[in-house]
Amino acid sequence: MDIGWKVVSGVGGVVAGFLAKQIIEKSWQFATGKDTPDEDDFSANLVEIVAFSVIAGATQQVIRNLVMRQAANIYSRGSSSVATGTA
Repeated sequence: MDIGWKVVSGVGGVVAGFLAKQIIEKSWQFATGKDTPDEDDFSANLVEIVAFSVIAGATQQVIRNLVMRQAANIYSRGSSSVATGTA
């Protein structure tokens, strides 16, 4: 169990989540001219909610993957356990 990698991956996950939220909100506002759908607004258009969910989920996964790849690349410079997959 590599504590260093757990810390780096935890921080990477937080950073990815923050970046994804900012990018998704700004992109949605730019594309639609509206704020992101609110989960408590039951009068919102269902098609809009589904479209937002799909786009937000895909964007979040892509950003998380890119951030974690970069974190692993940086971390592996100092440790061979991430690059080789051994603990």
